[in-house]
Formats: sequence, C-alpha cells, structure tokens
Amino acid sequence: MRAGVLTEVIVLRRPVTVKDAYGGERVRYEEYCRARAQVKYNAGNRVTESHEIIPSRNVTFTVRHQYDVDEKMRIGYGDNEYLVLSIDRERKRQSITIVTEMVNE
Repeated sequence: MRAGVLTEVIVLRRPVTVKDAYGGERVRYEEYCRARAQVKYNAGNRVTESHEIIPSRNVTFTVRHQYDVDEKMRIGYGDNEYLVLSIDRERKRQSITIVTEMVNE
C-alpha cells in the first residue's frame, strides 16, 4: 500500500449500547480511532422516502491493514456518517477496502 494515496482523515466509530434512566436501550456510536484513508465516490443518487427527497451516496474507503474494522461500525468523514456494507481485507496489499453507504438520519 502506498502511503501517498492516504490523504483523507476518517473516524472509525464502534456501537455502544446505552441504558437510559427507565431501562430502555439504544445504540450510540463512539470514536474508536482516527485513520488516514483513500476515498473514492462510487455513486450518488436521490431517493424518495415518505414524500421527501434524500441524497444517497456510496463511498469506498481504503485504509491500512492495522485497523480492526467490522460491519457493525460506522465511519465519519466530513460532515457525514457512513454505514459499512462490506469489508475486503487484502493481505498482499496490506490494506482494507470498506464499501459504505451514507446514513440519512
């Protein structure tokens, strides 16, 4: 993996289950680590949900092989948060390719 192509900083976030005062549980994402990555925009689209137009984006992030990434995590990049769709670990290139979709919440 060439270090020169890892030009962007992303935030890897892990899910944490939190209980409120009434015993209800919800999932919160807290920062696991920051990583340098290569970012590629695959596709963008406008989706209509409940009579509302929402932008949708698919982005691929490539990071070094040293990070422990799984499908439950989310990635923060810029002002957006991305849901992990698939992970491809390439030991020969010492990299991890993460395909994501923008979260619309």
